[in-house]
Amino acid sequence: MFTYCPNCYSIYEVSSELIDQAAGQTRCSACQQVFRAIDYLFDDLEATRNVINEQRTGNVDVDVDVDVDVDVDGEGDGKDKDADSGGWQVTTESYHPGEPLPGGWQARALSLHDIGRGVTVGFLTLLLSVQWVYFNRDMLAAKSAWRPAIERFCEVLVCDLSLRVDRSQLQIIERDVRKHPSVADALLINVAFENRANFIQKYPVFEVSFTDTLGDAIAMRRFSPADYLASDVDVPAGIPAHAPVQVVLEVIDPGERAVSFEFAFL
Repeated sequence: MFTYCPNCYSIYEVSSELIDQAAGQTRCSACQQVFRAIDYLFDDLEATRNVINEQRTGNVDVDVDVDVDVDVDGEGDGKDKDADSGGWQVTTESYHPGEPLPGGWQARALSLHDIGRGVTVGFLTLLLSVQWVYFNRDMLAAKSAWRPAIERFCEVLVCDLSLRVDRSQLQIIERDVRKHPSVADALLINVAFENRANFIQKYPVFEVSFTDTLGDAIAMRRFSPADYLASDVDVPAGIPAHAPVQVVLEVIDPGERAVSFEFAFL
């Protein structure tokens, strides 16, 4: 047996068992229209197609008279018992397209309540997205592709944004390690490095290490920006693009085993 959706004319093959299970109601998978399948039931596909073609070309009433057992008495046997005759009879239905769907199902116009609810859901979704970007702004700003957008985002919301970091753009331009002129068993380190990036960077942690003839580290120390910068330097402002930084450090002499030294930015 075949039935079709009165809204979009999609055709479905059905059985009496399926119709009984849903009490005749079904939902079109194409347009989501709910309708009673038995109201549009035909024995063969060709008859179904003919009725659909007639409805598309003119306002035609559909009277369906099909031999199909429908369980309306709740006994689960797919038949409707005739109380007068004591026998079993075939239930037939007729339905005219254009009338409200049986059982109260019918198309409903979009209301102001629907529009208001949609606007509220959209606003809450936007608010949640803005909150997520706000709390993850530093992570997003660390990516070059996102940085310009996040900077504009923080300009609007007036939020702080961590400075960018690219240690590969920090290059040492001068270095000198020598005995301290006035302190015994100490070394004086003079280093100048430059931020060669096109953006402001955070001041790095400066690492000094000494190694022996085998390349093994025998001494190492790390200095925070507050340790190697003058007190009048604005550390949170970062290193301007293409700006040099002068570092002067005093460290304990690691001894004669130290034959080489190395600097690193962390």
